[in-house]
Amino acid sequence: MRPVMRRPCVVLSVLDRYKSMFFTAEAMERLDELADLQIDPDPQTHASVQSRHMLKDAEVVITAWETGELTDLLDHMSRLQMVIHSGGSVKDVIGMQAYERGVRISSQTQLNAEPVAEYSLAMIILAAKGIFASRRRYLENRAKEETFWGNFPDVGLYGARIGIIGLSRISRRVIDMLNAFHVDIKVSSHHLNEAQARELGVTAASIENIMRTCDVISLHTASTPQTYHMLGAEDFAKMKDGATFINTARGAICDQDALIAELQRDRINAIIDVTDPEVNVPDSPLWNLPNVVLTPHAAGSMGKELHRLGDGAVDDLAHYIAGSKVAGEILVDQYAGRA
Repeated sequence: MRPVMRRPCVVLSVLDRYKSMFFTAEAMERLDELADLQIDPDPQTHASVQSRHMLKDAEVVITAWETGELTDLLDHMSRLQMVIHSGGSVKDVIGMQAYERGVRISSQTQLNAEPVAEYSLAMIILAAKGIFASRRRYLENRAKEETFWGNFPDVGLYGARIGIIGLSRISRRVIDMLNAFHVDIKVSSHHLNEAQARELGVTAASIENIMRTCDVISLHTASTPQTYHMLGAEDFAKMKDGATFINTARGAICDQDALIAELQRDRINAIIDVTDPEVNVPDSPLWNLPNVVLTPHAAGSMGKELHRLGDGAVDDLAHYIAGSKVAGEILVDQYAGRA
């Protein structure tokens, strides 16, 4: 006789506008099959009587962007065993206090790293190929008769020197994908030793060495008080003529004014997906500089890619119920290091 699967009380505490963005119809069906599923009517504040009643009985709460913080409700949620976050950073949803009560936490940070790595790889390839510079030259010289392809003798992915600043989930994935190409990868990270560098197929290098020697430089450092304006005017001034700087991390890691000043010299190029402030101000020179590709924090999960995060949250629930390894689980010693 087939054993009856345990069906825990699970509260889906996700704003209406995000439910279909994260969870497909198939994912919702899986949740219904796995658990006694309750839908939180007030996921942003948890203030209603119905919301509080659901949370009181919840063994697992599944959250997403803009779900209200649960930390202050932990005394009320005596049956809570796990919080599963459908997004990346979970810190706005649940605090360290959860661990003191034996509550487990998971998020989809690893899955969210995939589209960022894909974006980074695509931009590294295009930058090494000189596509952005050649497009600009092509446009500027469209009325002139000249031997166009002779203008770019130093571009190309083959043998390109790629610099990676920061050793994160994302940059490790970028390195893994770059290893399929004939490129020289240099990585700057305090967490990288020579043995790890050999295993990754990269060369450990200083930031100064990367800035001076690399054709394309991709930033993947976490944004913390210690990394605020980690890269400044001296760093950008060291970049080779024609080199490209890519930022998919956070705008505040760079001294943005210093970067803009160097870009205004029209000596280097930049692909900027994140700015400081997060939404770029209307009068920023970054909008109009011809050597800049500016995108609206588009590297992270968007559109159909959000379904990957929702599916990951459902998978985490299934593994929790089965008593197996939860892929997205954040252990207490890992929590502080997460953005």
